[in-house]
Amino acid sequence: MLALIGLLLIFFLVVAYFVNRGSTLTAQEALANYLHAVIGGRTEAAYNYLSSANKAEQNLLDYKAANSLGNGLIAQVIGGNISFVVENIDVTGDRATAAVVMTAPDFPLMINDIFHSLAAGIPQQTLESLTFVCQNISHFLDKYQRDNLPMQTTKETFSLLRESDGWKIKR
Repeated sequence: MLALIGLLLIFFLVVAYFVNRGSTLTAQEALANYLHAVIGGRTEAAYNYLSSANKAEQNLLDYKAANSLGNGLIAQVIGGNISFVVENIDVTGDRATAAVVMTAPDFPLMINDIFHSLAAGIPQQTLESLTFVCQNISHFLDKYQRDNLPMQTTKETFSLLRESDGWKIKR
């Protein structure tokens, strides 16, 4: 009986540790979770990492409308090519500033390439426009295969605040 009570006590201590651990993320862990949520298109999870001041300015529904990555397939393909490293984080009391190095497809270059290619215009006839659109989409899908994506690396700064329920992103 004593062994059973001891075993239950250990079990509850382990559970309490992991429950408490989830609510006491470091600033770096909270930022990494936020970035993973944004890149993965999980807007509700990302919203939960925003500061209370940001949430007061924009409710979840509006945040989702403004920040949704749209089609899940496209978000997975593009998001799968984005990586980041939290290079440095300076914590001063309840505030933190993080420098994050992000590597992602060079979206401006790619969009400019696509628009430049389409500058001639889409034909008016249905079958001609179908052929034109399909050929162009296929061309860019082939051109920007995973190994051929033009990439760029940037350094971005994020601000965080420690609130009663943990570290939050200040946008």
